Amino acid sequence: MKIKSIVLATFFVAIALPCVAKKDKKVETDKEDVHVNVILFSGDTINGYLRSDFKTGLKNMFSKSGTINQYINVGEQPRGGETRRLSASEVKEYHFLEPTEGYPEGARTISERINSPVPFKPHASVRGFAYVKDTRECGTILWWRVWKSYGGRNTQYRLVTAVGVKLKGAKAAYPLIVDGSIEMWGIMNYLKRKYPELYQYINEYYFKGKDGKAHRRELLDNPSTFMVLYEDFLKNHEPLSDPDEELEAQK
Repeated sequence: MKIKSIVLATFFVAIALPCVAKKDKKVETDKEDVHVNVILFSGDTINGYLRSDFKTGLKNMFSKSGTINQYINVGEQPRGGETRRLSASEVKEYHFLEPTEGYPEGARTISERINSPVPFKPHASVRGFAYVKDTRECGTILWWRVWKSYGGRNTQYRLVTAVGVKLKGAKAAYPLIVDGSIEMWGIMNYLKRKYPELYQYINEYYFKGKDGKAHRRELLDNPSTFMVLYEDFLKNHEPLSDPDEELEAQK
């Protein structure tokens, strides 16, 4: 009975947390019944509509990250009829076929492995959906949502925007900016372990060099400048080589 009570309490806390948290006004609101074209890793495509679904919402809420959506629900019609729940392991990407309040026509969401740190595992990651801001040969600038705590004794949680980068050859996407502030500790620690030369190059540019402060402001204004820096590095170096084994096996 005691175990059952603990499970029920955990469930209601998880349900209540998004309700009491303050929501970042800059975060776009997900729309229901959005017309999309879904491309699966199998090569099949689905022309349908993103549909809200209670079970899909629960699966996303109780996923490994709790904020990175790992499932979508797609129906052939905007309302009524059957729907199909798809995971980020099945969906390669989906495109918005019509403009909405939050997303222009042609906006793209991709399935990507995203850094989702947990205690004692700062480089843990999950495969989920992220929105594409810019893509180049050397990588992709993405954004997704994360919970961030504010305050001391009266802690509040806000659902905020994380803007990050998936570098060519890297296993996962890492944040660069969270809620409008530079937060690069994750990617810097990752590169220090996996590619020390690239770590030193980026560290000098953003933190150690005399123009580091100006370069960080530039990054806040235009996150794609991080990829420009990586492109410059690749002129004389090989790209990262730390592939996602799960995706390679799927291919």
